[in-house]
Amino acid sequence: MIINLIAGILTGFIVSIPPMGPIAFAIISKGFKNEIREGKAIASGAAFMDFFYCLIAFGGITLIISFLPSFASDFYANNTFIIETVLIFTGCALVILYGLKIIRTKITYDKLEAEESGKFDSALARASKLEEKSKDIAKHLKIPEIHRSNFFGLFFMGVLLCISSLTLPASWIAVVGYLKGFNFLNSSFLGGLLFSVGAFAGTFAWFFTLLKLITGNKKRINRTTVNKLNIIAGIILLILGVFLFTKAVISVLYILKILS
Repeated sequence: MIINLIAGILTGFIVSIPPMGPIAFAIISKGFKNEIREGKAIASGAAFMDFFYCLIAFGGITLIISFLPSFASDFYANNTFIIETVLIFTGCALVILYGLKIIRTKITYDKLEAEESGKFDSALARASKLEEKSKDIAKHLKIPEIHRSNFFGLFFMGVLLCISSLTLPASWIAVVGYLKGFNFLNSSFLGGLLFSVGAFAGTFAWFFTLLKLITGNKKRINRTTVNKLNIIAGIILLILGVFLFTKAVISVLYILKILS
């Protein structure tokens, strides 16, 4: 079980690294303003959504197949090895291609701001409305209000920014599918829960690291530093993709050798 937790932490950290999305923009913005507490609130919301996506992804292909007609289930049952192998290699290829794309993409804070500020402002507005509604409910239920705290509003904003990323759930399905495909993870409910908790911790750990990196070095950081972080992220993804691809080839060859 401990392997599931550790794998979740490492995976959550790595999946969150590419600093090209709205969450990274929000965290970097808070870092430049030295708003550490606000940045941690947004990171918590993003980490919660990774936790949620992991729980869904842990159901894997079996869960998806259960909603399809019986002939699809029969086809999957008869071709499980081939289908899972294709999906695994496709996932590895996507990680490698994504890493190459990130390395070749030049991005500055100003460019990131131009691309993501709209999502940021929209999520902030919606989160403010959710926070007001939660205050009204708390008032109605006579729950004491915590003053001078916008943690929940920023937490909701982190959640909403994650929802705006359509590639995030697909990424978790691919990663979890790969890890489960070679029986690397314990597939029980408790195993899935521990992996998801680890993903929460790993995601939060990366965004907190990014926040502290920006905040603690503001005098030495210019806005083109985002591009350097971007290149580092691309290299990490590229190495990870090649490693996963190599492991997949070795595993498939071993299985084929056993079957023959």
